[in-house]
Amino acid sequence: MLNIISALLTNFYIDGATRQANDLLQQQQANDKLINLVWQQIETLERKREHTLALLAVSDMAGQALPDPVREVLQQDIANVLPDLTIKLTMSEIPYLMQQFDRLQQSQREKINTLYFDNQGLIKQHAGKMESISILRNLALFLQIMGLALILARDLNRRDYAR
Repeated sequence: MLNIISALLTNFYIDGATRQANDLLQQQQANDKLINLVWQQIETLERKREHTLALLAVSDMAGQALPDPVREVLQQDIANVLPDLTIKLTMSEIPYLMQQFDRLQQSQREKINTLYFDNQGLIKQHAGKMESISILRNLALFLQIMGLALILARDLNRRDYAR
């Protein structure tokens, strides 16, 4: 009977808790990947900022406006990142453009912070699951040993009567 209880405990509770622990790990790994992607987006925004500043600085030093094809490509590039922004690419618009880049980068950093704190919670949940799995495994092993000990005691007791 104890062996059957141990098998049921292993089959229903331990396996279920192990699946839940694995789900927590998968969610944590997905969050880690997303954090890396968001960091890449922040770095890409920084490169776009530098690229825009460099092009506008060169055109300003030369005393000429950006050539139309360059301006169009640059505006399209900025529109891909900041779709709600309509801006003229002039030196006077630079502070506003940089502010918009800062705002977007800050929102990305907040997203990273949220994912990081979510991961911290997942780590704690996983540790709790693993602790309960360990306790249940120890209990199942104890029940198996007790069941086997009782069977052995019964068999040894029968031998004594057989003599």
